[in-house]
Amino acid sequence: MFATISIRAKIISVVAFLLIAMTGMGLLAVMKMRTINANTIDITTNWMPSVRAIGDLRASVITYRNVVRQHMLAETLEDKLATEKTAATVLEALAKMRKNYEGMISSPEERKLYSDWSKLWDDYKKGTEEVFAISRKEAGKVPHDAQELNSKTVNKIGLAADEVLTKDIELNTKGGEQAAAEAADTFYYAFMLVAIILGAAVIAGIAVSFYLVQDVSKGINSIIDPMQALGKGDLSADVPHRGEKTEIGAMADVLQIFKEALIAKKAADEAAAADAEAKIERGRRVDNITREFETMIGEIVQTVSSASTQLEASASTLTSTADRSQRLATTVAGASEEASTNVQSVAS
Repeated sequence: MFATISIRAKIISVVAFLLIAMTGMGLLAVMKMRTINANTIDITTNWMPSVRAIGDLRASVITYRNVVRQHMLAETLEDKLATEKTAATVLEALAKMRKNYEGMISSPEERKLYSDWSKLWDDYKKGTEEVFAISRKEAGKVPHDAQELNSKTVNKIGLAADEVLTKDIELNTKGGEQAAAEAADTFYYAFMLVAIILGAAVIAGIAVSFYLVQDVSKGINSIIDPMQALGKGDLSADVPHRGEKTEIGAMADVLQIFKEALIAKKAADEAAAADAEAKIERGRRVDNITREFETMIGEIVQTVSSASTQLEASASTLTSTADRSQRLATTVAGASEEASTNVQSVAS
């Protein structure tokens, strides 16, 4: 299936996979970091300041309650009036703290607690004003009426208001703890998820790299084997992957052209060798014919020479015979002439 995919495409796919995995991990890390940052900001800008503001508010309330007790314990009217000035200063600071805290309220539950505390606080302030009034009347005496009003009515309202503030502090503390826990959970899940993705990416990268190396090596070896066979002269070796639109296919096509060139060269060499052999055979035959001709000519020359020698001997014999014949003829002619002379002599 993957054999028809080019090496370039495979490498690009592996690199793209790794880039996608790295990008995914980066985006995931950024998203989780944003969540952690949001939780951290929520803790530092909402829950912790709220807890601090409520703590300061509660401390001011406790200070005011101590001022109320101090007012009842003051013996002279001047001391009581001075204590009331202190109480006014505390109330002024407390009003600023309330205004500061009101801007930090972030949930309906927290707003309800603050609303309940505000009602109780207003009732408590009204009660303390009555306590102050009774305590002023009892200047120089033991303030039984003021203490009774404070302990039986006003202080209970103050304790109820303090209980509401305590609940508000607990609410903000739990909110901060929850935000911290969410940040820790987000970090843990982000770490685990990134670790899992990283591990999966590493394993997948190793597996894909191993497969890619094996696939490329197998493709190259499939070309090397016929190349070695062709190098040894085996022109019947089959070249695989021909016609494939891959790098191995291109190499196979080139090797096939080389193989065909070797086959054509071998055929040409064989034809040339056959032609050379034919020429050699032809030369051999011509040489044989030449030698036979030379032998035949030699024999003819020898025969002619022998015949010439015999002819020369015969000629010598004929010459000798001719000489003898001539001599005999001369003798015969002389005898004939003599006979003729004799005949003429007889006739005459």
